[in-house]
Amino acid sequence: MAAVMAETSQDELQRAQDALVHLVQNGDLERIVQLARLSGAAADSMSDEMVGRLAGLASDGLDLVDQVTRSQVARALPTISSLVENGDLERIVHLARLSGAAADSMSDEMVGRLAGLASDGLDLLDRVNRSQIANALPAISALVENGDLERIVHLARMAGAAGDSMSDEMVSRLASLATDAMCLLDRATRTGVMDRLLGVAEKMDQDHILTDFLHCLSGATEEAASAPAPKGGIGGLWEMMKKPETQQTIQFLMLVGKHFRSCRLKH
Repeated sequence: MAAVMAETSQDELQRAQDALVHLVQNGDLERIVQLARLSGAAADSMSDEMVGRLAGLASDGLDLVDQVTRSQVARALPTISSLVENGDLERIVHLARLSGAAADSMSDEMVGRLAGLASDGLDLLDRVNRSQIANALPAISALVENGDLERIVHLARMAGAAGDSMSDEMVSRLASLATDAMCLLDRATRTGVMDRLLGVAEKMDQDHILTDFLHCLSGATEEAASAPAPKGGIGGLWEMMKKPETQQTIQFLMLVGKHFRSCRLKH
C-alpha cells in the first residue's frame, strides 16, 4: 500500500514538474508571479473602506446576476441580437436620448401646457366617440370621392372671403334688405297675396299661357329680324289690315281688353 502511494506521489510530482517547466518556458510563471505581486500590492494599499466598497459592489453584481438569471432574460437575447443587427437598438437609444433631452429642456410651464393639451385632446376624443361620428364616415368618404367635400370647402372659403371683404355699411345694407324681404314675405302671407299668386301661376302653367307667351316672343323676335322693312303710308297699312292674321290679332287684343275691363268693373 505504501509502495502504491509512493508511486502515485512520484507520478503526480513528475506531472507537476512538467507543468512547471512548461510554465517557465512560455513565460506564464512569470506572469503569475507578477499578477500575485500586483494582487498583494493592491491588497496592501486598500483601506477598510475600499474593501467594504468592493465587497458591496461584488454583492450587488451577484444580486444583479441572480435577478437576470431568475427573470429568464436569456430568452430575449435573440431579439436583442436582431435589434443590434438591423440597427433598431441604436434608433431606440437615440429616441430615448431625444426624449430625455426634451424632458430636461422643458420647464414647468411647458409641462403644464402639454398636460392641458393632452387633457383637451382626450376630452375631444371622448366627445367624438360619444357623438358616434363613425357613422358619418361613409358619407364623408363619398363626399371625398365625388369631390363634393372640396366644393363645400371652396364655398366656405368664398363665404369667408366675402364676409372679410364686407364693410360695416355693406353689412347694414344686407341686414336691412333681409329685414325688408322678410317683412314683405310676412305681409304677402298674412294678406293671402302669396296664395293668390300661386293659384294664378298654377293656372297659367296648366293653360300653358306663360310658355306660349315666351314662344311667341321668341318667334316674333326671329321673324322681325328677317322680315322686310314696312312700306309706310296708307297703302302699306291697308295691305297689312287685309291679312286675316292681322284681323285675328286685333280681335284677340280687343277680347283681352274687354275681359280686363269686365274684371276691373267687378272690383
